[in-house]
Amino acid sequence: MKYPAIIENGGIDYGIVFPDLPGIVAMGPTFQQAKANAEEALREYALESERDGLPLTPPSAPEHLRVSPGSALTHIQLVRSSTPA
Repeated sequence: MKYPAIIENGGIDYGIVFPDLPGIVAMGPTFQQAKANAEEALREYALESERDGLPLTPPSAPEHLRVSPGSALTHIQLVRSSTPA
């Protein structure tokens, strides 16, 4: 499952927000680090939701999202485990 994510370059750090998941954000000094942090934040969201017995919010279609000038749209894959099974 891939979630749309909006990348913003704040000058010092990159920020990534998930339009479908308010409050789930990630930052990093490089795009690669911000993306890795976003993957971890998404994984933690899924684990907490499952632990609490809540369904995962489904990802929206990218054509339904608005991206501000200076930002970019990407997708972050939900990976259930950080280590191979």
